[in-house]
Amino acid sequence: LRSGLRHGCHRASCVPHEAGSVSMLQANKARLVTSFHLRTLEIRKKEIDYFCSVYDQMCSISTYLAGFAATTLTIDITEEQKKEKPLLVFLFLLCTATAFGAHLLVVVIATMCSMWGPGKALRGDDSTSVDYAIFVLEETQAKTLRYFIAGCLCYFVSSILVVWLIFDYRGALVITIGMGLCIMWLFTKSFVIFQQLVSKQVISGRVKGNRVRNVGELMGDVDLSAEEGVSASFATRI
Repeated sequence: LRSGLRHGCHRASCVPHEAGSVSMLQANKARLVTSFHLRTLEIRKKEIDYFCSVYDQMCSISTYLAGFAATTLTIDITEEQKKEKPLLVFLFLLCTATAFGAHLLVVVIATMCSMWGPGKALRGDDSTSVDYAIFVLEETQAKTLRYFIAGCLCYFVSSILVVWLIFDYRGALVITIGMGLCIMWLFTKSFVIFQQLVSKQVISGRVKGNRVRNVGELMGDVDLSAEEGVSASFATRI
């Protein structure tokens, strides 16, 4: 009887120890998944910061150019100029208004993306919100860059056309040649820099594949699939 009581007490003392070991393993697994998830989000945050800096630069330059275009629209065109050079006046107003509208559009798009893009990634339900926010920022950046380039071209053409409205033939020709050379040099250098610094194959910070499912298979638990991504509540199920 005495040996039986000792054997029963020994088994009862092992139960808390085994339960504590299981809890520690569960905590270690939760910490592993959470740490990996946070590290992935840190990499994606760098992408968001990059896109926000690009939008900030385009917004700053477009603000100045939109202001210059708006000032150019206030130039007084006489009735004599309208009668003598109607086509030139029409092209000047068209290019100036297009430049102003394109740069104003860049400012609005860049401002909205800089405000709401990080907010979508920060306040979303899970990691898919971060991926979606970066996808929208990347797609919108390509379109915004086209508007920016179109606005710059229209602004340069408008600057040349206004010269032909104000100055005589000889002065307008000299200024046009000088501005044309500067514009050609500017776009040539921009193209060279673009070719050297912009990668043809863009590498995303998104971790492709189901990394958590592989961990679940290694643990021998097929329920840890996480096929819809990893959420903050994932650690409570392991």
